[in-house]
Amino acid sequence: MKKQLLLIVGAAMCFVAAPTALAQVNNDENDNSMMYQPNVSLTSLTQNGFAGIVGGQILTPYYFNVSVNYLGYADPNDVALVDSHTITLWDSNGDVVASAVVSAGTPTLWEGGYAWVPISTVTLSYNSYYEVGATVVSGVDSWGDLINNNSPDNGNNGQITWNVSPNGYGPYNYGQSYGPFVQAGSGYEFSRVGMYDNSISDAGNSVNPATEFNYTSTQDSIYPAPNLGYDIEPAPEPTTLSIVGAGAVLFFGVALKRKNKDSVI
Repeated sequence: MKKQLLLIVGAAMCFVAAPTALAQVNNDENDNSMMYQPNVSLTSLTQNGFAGIVGGQILTPYYFNVSVNYLGYADPNDVALVDSHTITLWDSNGDVVASAVVSAGTPTLWEGGYAWVPISTVTLSYNSYYEVGATVVSGVDSWGDLINNNSPDNGNNGQITWNVSPNGYGPYNYGQSYGPFVQAGSGYEFSRVGMYDNSISDAGNSVNPATEFNYTSTQDSIYPAPNLGYDIEPAPEPTTLSIVGAGAVLFFGVALKRKNKDSVI
């Protein structure tokens, strides 16, 4: 009876922590992917004191549509946010494609330097412009300042790595420059620029891009407060891996001992 109990406990230890270690599937092979990841510490940058909406304009890949089901706000050190922040994704006409609020407090899901919230999956048309922005308050919840890459750009040769995914490729192995979120690479630097909006009330609402959005002259750049993601999952903590390992050892150890005893009989 004691051995059966150990067997059950060992199995439970294996499966309780398992969800964070499971692989996901995204955009034809790009599981757990992000539109970009800063290559610099956002908290080490001079903090921009702007109050309003900041983010960037992007061009989706030339060859395929893009799926998005997570919106994120910068939280470089995984700390509780002081304010709530509205993330909005607009199409080129200024219509809202998706919007969500990253609530104040400890992030429900944190990964890659961003606090994430899930949304219903939206599909962005290939070779199309979109704007993504986050509401920011001066001096609250540090997000840094404009970051950019050098020209010519292969997608990650400066302060930004675009199209972050575990396998580093867009769908059908076209390469990192072609997905899964933006058309990156040499020759397309112009298509990614930082965007800001002075009216915080535009968050979550349709706007006239010509009158509301302002763009930096720096190519291949973004104000790194908002981010886009697909099937974001947290990396397992070291303690979680230890528990899984201990559970596996206990499970298989007891099973092996039981098998050996049965073979003797």
